[in-house]
Amino acid sequence: MIAGIVVAALVALVAIVLVAFFRAQAREQVQAAQAETARLKAVLDDVKEIAWNNRDIAPDMSTIMIETIRSGEERLGRRELPK
Repeated sequence: MIAGIVVAALVALVAIVLVAFFRAQAREQVQAAQAETARLKAVLDDVKEIAWNNRDIAPDMSTIMIETIRSGEERLGRRELPK
Protein backbone atom coordinates (compact mmCIF):
# COMPACT_ATOMS: atom_id res chain seq x y z
CA MET A 1 0.00 0.00 0.00
CA ILE A 2 2.69 2.48 1.04
CA ALA A 3 4.92 1.30 -1.81
CA GLY A 4 2.13 2.11 -4.27
CA ILE A 5 1.78 5.60 -2.87
CA VAL A 6 5.55 6.15 -3.05
CA VAL A 7 5.65 4.92 -6.65
CA ALA A 8 2.71 7.16 -7.58
CA ALA A 9 4.41 10.14 -5.91
CA LEU A 10 7.66 9.45 -7.78
CA VAL A 11 5.82 9.15 -11.09
CA ALA A 12 4.01 12.42 -10.41
CA LEU A 13 7.30 14.11 -9.47
CA VAL A 14 9.02 12.89 -12.64
CA ALA A 15 6.04 14.07 -14.71
CA ILE A 16 6.16 17.52 -13.11
CA VAL A 17 9.91 17.79 -13.70
CA LEU A 18 9.52 16.74 -17.35
CA VAL A 19 6.71 19.22 -17.95
CA ALA A 20 8.75 22.02 -16.36
CA PHE A 21 11.81 21.08 -18.44
CA PHE A 22 9.95 21.08 -21.76
CA ARG A 23 8.14 24.33 -20.91
CA ALA A 24 11.48 25.97 -20.17
CA GLN A 25 12.87 24.76 -23.49
CA ALA A 26 9.81 26.03 -25.34
CA ARG A 27 10.12 29.39 -23.61
CA GLU A 28 13.77 29.64 -24.65
CA GLN A 29 12.86 28.85 -28.25
CA VAL A 30 10.14 31.50 -28.25
CA GLN A 31 12.55 34.09 -26.83
CA ALA A 32 15.17 33.20 -29.42
CA ALA A 33 12.60 33.50 -32.21
CA GLN A 34 11.44 36.87 -30.87
CA ALA A 35 15.03 38.13 -30.71
CA GLU A 36 15.68 36.96 -34.28
CA THR A 37 12.47 38.62 -35.47
CA ALA A 38 13.46 41.90 -33.81
CA ARG A 39 16.92 41.69 -35.40
CA LEU A 40 15.47 41.07 -38.86
CA LYS A 41 12.98 43.92 -38.47
CA ALA A 42 15.84 46.24 -37.53
CA VAL A 43 17.81 45.16 -40.62
CA LEU A 44 14.76 45.68 -42.81
CA ASP A 45 14.21 49.13 -41.31
CA ASP A 46 17.85 49.97 -42.04
CA VAL A 47 17.51 48.84 -45.66
CA LYS A 48 14.34 50.87 -46.05
CA GLU A 49 15.99 53.95 -44.56
CA ILE A 50 19.06 53.58 -46.79
CA ALA A 51 16.84 53.23 -49.87
CA TRP A 52 14.83 56.28 -48.79
CA ASN A 53 17.88 58.43 -48.04
CA ASN A 54 19.63 57.49 -51.28
CA ARG A 55 16.68 57.53 -53.65
CA ASP A 56 18.34 60.28 -55.70
CA ILE A 57 21.28 57.95 -56.55
CA ALA A 58 19.18 55.12 -57.95
CA PRO A 59 15.54 56.24 -58.02
CA ASP A 60 14.18 53.18 -59.79
CA MET A 61 15.92 50.73 -57.47
CA SER A 62 15.00 52.73 -54.36
CA THR A 63 11.36 52.85 -55.42
CA ILE A 64 11.30 49.10 -56.00
CA MET A 65 12.91 48.41 -52.62
CA ILE A 66 10.68 50.81 -50.68
CA GLU A 67 7.49 49.59 -52.34
CA THR A 68 8.45 45.94 -51.82
CA ILE A 69 9.08 46.56 -48.14
CA ARG A 70 5.88 48.59 -47.75
CA SER A 71 3.75 45.93 -49.42
CA GLY A 72 5.24 43.31 -47.13
CA GLU A 73 4.53 45.51 -44.11
CA GLU A 74 0.94 46.01 -45.26
CA ARG A 75 0.49 42.25 -45.50
CA LEU A 76 1.77 41.98 -41.93
CA GLY A 77 -0.19 45.00 -40.73
CA ARG A 78 3.00 46.95 -40.02
CA ARG A 79 3.41 50.09 -42.09
CA GLU A 80 5.82 52.77 -41.06
CA LEU A 81 7.54 55.46 -43.09
CA PRO A 82 11.27 55.91 -42.64
CA LYS A 83 12.30 58.53 -40.11
